[in-house]
Amino acid sequence: MAVSMLSPTTTRIATLALRVLTAILLFASLIILLTNTQQFQGPTLHFYDRVGYSYAAVGIFLGLAYSIYQTVCAVIRIKKGSEGNVIFDFYAEKVVSNLLVTAAVAGFVTTGQLVDDVARQHGPSKLPLLERFVSLSNSSSGFVLVGCIFSSMLSVLFSYGLARDDD
Repeated sequence: MAVSMLSPTTTRIATLALRVLTAILLFASLIILLTNTQQFQGPTLHFYDRVGYSYAAVGIFLGLAYSIYQTVCAVIRIKKGSEGNVIFDFYAEKVVSNLLVTAAVAGFVTTGQLVDDVARQHGPSKLPLLERFVSLSNSSSGFVLVGCIFSSMLSVLFSYGLARDDD
């Protein structure tokens, strides 16, 4: 029985669209994370004050660089009508998906730890002072999580390409 698969042209266009969306989400997430600062009883709180946010920023940057590189490659593949190295793309998407999900989790966990630390050291009455910082940090991590989902969708599309190569 034949498996219903997308045509190669449809796959290439869907791949390009997912890559562009992933790059946009990761870029927005990186900008939000890098510009997120909060004045809190003395020194200003920055993303680099916490290791988890630094890890998230590096993960987002690497995912963004890979996504932009692969977007350029996808445009070239559409123009040439070639598939490219499907096996490399398949496994690379798995690695990038894992990197992005760990970056998103690091952002969410670090935000939770920050809220716990402030509540424990300064009391729950000081938490409203961090509301903007926490919301922006969570939205940045949420964008990365959606980018991870798009990257996983790309991995599924490349798995169809692997099946096509076996024929």
